[in-house]
Amino acid sequence: MATKPKSPHQEQPKTAPPADEGRFRDDTDVAVDAIHQRIVGREQTEPEEGFEPPPVWVWAASVVLLFVMGFYLGRYSGSWSTVAHEVESPAAAAAGPVKRTVNGTVVFTGVCQTCHQADGNGVAGQYPPLAGSEWVTRDAATPIRIVLYGLEGPITVKQTAFNNKMTPFHDKLTDDEIAAVVTHIRSSWRNSASAVTAEEVADLRAKYGVRGSWSAAELSAERSAR
Repeated sequence: MATKPKSPHQEQPKTAPPADEGRFRDDTDVAVDAIHQRIVGREQTEPEEGFEPPPVWVWAASVVLLFVMGFYLGRYSGSWSTVAHEVESPAAAAAGPVKRTVNGTVVFTGVCQTCHQADGNGVAGQYPPLAGSEWVTRDAATPIRIVLYGLEGPITVKQTAFNNKMTPFHDKLTDDEIAAVVTHIRSSWRNSASAVTAEEVADLRAKYGVRGSWSAAELSAERSAR
């Protein structure tokens, strides 16, 4: 009996996969996982730039800077008083002139304390003391002249030499304010000189008019001429 030829489209019989095909796939997966782990292991850690602590010298410099700023403000703030503005711009009365009582301590704190210090002892080598100063207590006219027109050049105070320049207050303080502050320095820190009046200040202002700063020699000459 003749055999019937097979059609080219006839389904071929299925053959069983090789016995080691499953093992080959498992080995491939393991190899891929191992390669992946090696790649991940070689990856760099997340960058930490900007999060590292600052060096010690930055902290030290910050502390020193804060100290210097605090010292500067403490010395030159005028005790945070507003008198420096008040004495230059007196309050205007609503109806007619009003006599304003001036406190010499307040004026001193606002315009003198920065240099001469709250205890009146000044700053060694820079600003002469007012406490026990012969230029303050010997006569009233000398400190008035100094406050009005300033002082420049060498001067000896309590047997100590100084050479600096004091600001004139001729155009910044009124007669009442100068009288009050001169009275304050002549009666503070164990000074016991007499008070000064606004009239005395006005007389010296009118006598000298507009002029430059005094020198110690000129002040001594004016004192001797009395």
